[in-house]
Amino acid sequence: MARTSLGLIALALAGCNAQQPPAPAAQAAGTQVNCIDISKVTARHAEPPSSIIFEAPGASYRNELASSCPGVEHANGSELIQTDSMGKQLCRDDTVRVYDPVEAQATGPRSFPECRLGAFTIVPRG
Repeated sequence: MARTSLGLIALALAGCNAQQPPAPAAQAAGTQVNCIDISKVTARHAEPPSSIIFEAPGASYRNELASSCPGVEHANGSELIQTDSMGKQLCRDDTVRVYDPVEAQATGPRSFPECRLGAFTIVPRG
């Protein structure tokens, strides 16, 4: 009985000391992830014709959109990117709206199409 208890304690301690998987920022450029922590995103901008860059401390992520997105195709640097996600994670298949803020004043952001996100690829900074 005592050996069983000691064995369980040893296994529990080993589990506590196990290394956690590396944070996305520690992963190599080119690695794809399905989700990012949206609360840590500090900037986002469109890269025509079909991607959006999300910047967070220690990492930048390129999202190649899963389908065409007129707001990204015609991006000129002044557009707004509105995310639509559940919780703290922004994931593949979530949607974004990319729109010109001046046009949105007249028609509202909901008049612009939703664009579906693809996988996020970690990109080098600088």
